[in-house]
Amino acid sequence: MAESPALVHRKGRAGAGWAGSQRRHEDHLTSRESPTVRDPRECDTSSRAYSDGALIFAHAACASLAVCDCQLSSCVVGFSAAFDDIRQHSMMRMKMEMVVVVAVVLHFLVVLPACVAFNATLGWQTISKGPPLVIANGGTSGLFPDQTFLANADAVNSTSFPMALLCDLQLTKDNFGICRTGWNLSDSTDLKNIVSNATVMSTYAMRRESRTGYFSVDFTSIELNKTTAIQSNPSRTPVFDENFTPETPESTALNSANGAQYGLFFWLNVEYPTFYQQHPGKNSLASYLTTFLKEYEPEYLSATEIGILKLLKPTALKSETNLVLKFLDAGLVEESTNTTYGEIIKDLPSIATYAQGILVPKEFVYPIITFTNDTSYGYYSAPATTLVQDAHKAGLEVFVYGFANDFFPSSYNYSFDPILEVLSYVGDTFTVDGVLTDFPTTAAEAINCYPRGYKSPSTLRASTIPVQNPIILSHNGASGDFPGNTLPAYVAAINDGADYIDCTVQITKDGVPVCREDVNLIKSTNIDSVSVLYEQYYASYPEFGSGVFTFDLPLKDIRTLKAKMYSPWSEYFVRRDPSNDGKEGVLTLDEFLVFAKKNSGVGVYVNLQNAHYLRTQKNLDMVDAVVASLTKANLTNGSHKVFVASEDSSALAAIQSSIPVVKRVYVVQYDEKSPVSITTSVLTEIKKFADTIALDGRFVDPLDIFGSSFLSSTTSVVRSAQSLNMTVFYYFLSNEFNSRAIDYRSDPILHINSLVGEYNVNGFITDHPATLYNFLYNNYCWQPLGGATDVNLSTQLSPIFPVAPLPGALSLPPSPALSVAESPVSYSAPLQNGTGPLTPSSNFNSATKPRARLISSVALIFCLIFSLY
Repeated sequence: MAESPALVHRKGRAGAGWAGSQRRHEDHLTSRESPTVRDPRECDTSSRAYSDGALIFAHAACASLAVCDCQLSSCVVGFSAAFDDIRQHSMMRMKMEMVVVVAVVLHFLVVLPACVAFNATLGWQTISKGPPLVIANGGTSGLFPDQTFLANADAVNSTSFPMALLCDLQLTKDNFGICRTGWNLSDSTDLKNIVSNATVMSTYAMRRESRTGYFSVDFTSIELNKTTAIQSNPSRTPVFDENFTPETPESTALNSANGAQYGLFFWLNVEYPTFYQQHPGKNSLASYLTTFLKEYEPEYLSATEIGILKLLKPTALKSETNLVLKFLDAGLVEESTNTTYGEIIKDLPSIATYAQGILVPKEFVYPIITFTNDTSYGYYSAPATTLVQDAHKAGLEVFVYGFANDFFPSSYNYSFDPILEVLSYVGDTFTVDGVLTDFPTTAAEAINCYPRGYKSPSTLRASTIPVQNPIILSHNGASGDFPGNTLPAYVAAINDGADYIDCTVQITKDGVPVCREDVNLIKSTNIDSVSVLYEQYYASYPEFGSGVFTFDLPLKDIRTLKAKMYSPWSEYFVRRDPSNDGKEGVLTLDEFLVFAKKNSGVGVYVNLQNAHYLRTQKNLDMVDAVVASLTKANLTNGSHKVFVASEDSSALAAIQSSIPVVKRVYVVQYDEKSPVSITTSVLTEIKKFADTIALDGRFVDPLDIFGSSFLSSTTSVVRSAQSLNMTVFYYFLSNEFNSRAIDYRSDPILHINSLVGEYNVNGFITDHPATLYNFLYNNYCWQPLGGATDVNLSTQLSPIFPVAPLPGALSLPPSPALSVAESPVSYSAPLQNGTGPLTPSSNFNSATKPRARLISSVALIFCLIFSLY
């Protein structure tokens, strides 16, 4: 079998100097544009060849040959051999075996779509003219302890190529290398096997600061081999801690070399060159790196100092290693030249004399604009600099670091969508040569599945969609970007591709229906800063708690309020863009319907909240008010796209009686304190008054019973409802990383993909319509079910894969069946005069009334128990 050009290039070192190594992407693409039809026995042999390298190489040898060209059964043999090796690993316990099973399953879930996936290889403005390199920062370090076998294996098995595995070099006391993040080993390893209570931490000068901790140079490689890796980011799950020893540069380089012909590379990063030149001995770093480059020939070596790169240049020329200067904050001083990084970046031609690329923070490309000192808010990104274009003119590749799906504060420009953020670096104006990320799957999705970026509905809807996609319903408009239920939110939702815009109906004291996302006005208006109204109307109700409630205020008072952004995840210190607070008033339902009718083709979703309570306890008829508004807007004759939804079965029954042609949606709310199950008999009962059911997401993909934020077992409620010819909506989708199970890798695309592909949900109620729209209509990896189809580059693996619960995840215990019947109430009976609001449970004078409070902190406790053999 003929070797690919990339393999010939790597073996023969055919290139001359830097130019030869810079052709790696071109070689890789050339080798895959015309895949050879392979004999299944060759696939089998290739797969078996990597069994001693375990999980990573099974992917490189099998998946990257493309399942289209090999028989699956042959690939299974090689992968099984790798799995056997993993099972025999002395450090494995039951927990890790389950994780590896997931990796095996994940491998095939990534591979199977390969024959129908699309590649992003058009018009790349990189130095190599190929797609940007995805650099896995210690593997999938956003989920697993970084720079371990598990993290690297997952990155390779869940990410399309080209990709590089990065190792942060630290030197041991006996001058061996170890891959660890940061300078203090206690932050990323479990030192209990080598450090006693009597062990004294060391103090060294590092980057002109005195630092005290546990340094690698104080331990031998044998000692550190007794440690296990832990998650270095304390906000991430510790479930996978203490299972693998940290990788070494040598082991990672060998693993990467076996996959180099398929686009898998090795990247060695040196974060503290001056320190390791002095410790553990003089010239320790130069000695180690010179030998390493000669023996392992890594594709990339980055360092934060110029001196070490110049010293290594002759050796790197021979090994065809790309040298990359890593930039720290602009104001910091680069130690070997005593010059700030901000000054160094101004002279790109000089950098090109000793390096082939630069590795820069995101803000070097998009400067940060802060608007507050409150770190609970994000920031804005200024227009892009010309750094990428200027560097390319100087012959330098540009790599950008700092990408992670679960970081906050983050830029509001991207609506918490990590795909959109990556796409801003690989657009039409410029394209970076690579991105360094803790979540390599997400970066690969952006690069390979959205080759033309995000598009607007006006561009895409003109094309014929081969398959009916799920319905996109806004949640209070595009409430992830604008204050909910305001005209800007509705305009944005329509522009972002929503099929339906919604009004969550509340009702005023004088019976006027208004659009507010919650009955408590404190959450979404400035009522707490309007002291006269706040003090007058503040009240407490057993059903709703304390606050200021729409049903206590007449419309004239509500008209004086201004909308503000509601952040559903603020208790976890993730807050939405507040820049549009105080600009828009409260809309009535009539005003909402007038606006909606002016936008042809867009339907309306009217959600009645607390109708039963308001009718029985407040003498306010929400059903009658909504029917009157729909009739006034001429939306009751069945000729328009209208859904009327409620969690109140009696309200829907009344709607059915009044306007039977309107589609009705029963909203099933989730109560953690009183969980219920949705049985077939319950669904049959619901179908009597509604053909559509809107399910809280926790009924569809629930979390496990331990509160670890991992998925529980797969549910069947969607399938059961659809078997009764019911339509199923899922609520709510939002882009914030903490709105979904950890299994989804803080990635909204993986979440949506699983809900559509695995659960076949018919529609989504979402705070961020643009993300959902572009997944359904502009995603080249989603083509089989209706995505973009105008580019066909089918040799690339799809990085989008369905997510399933971990094997052994425990589901919730059986719960009582949901009761859909409300107590008898007649919405058609005349309202009783003189029935006022219930007396609040507490009375406060102006001096003692509590103000709206922010939760100062919430401890996230991750607890997942695995049985041991």
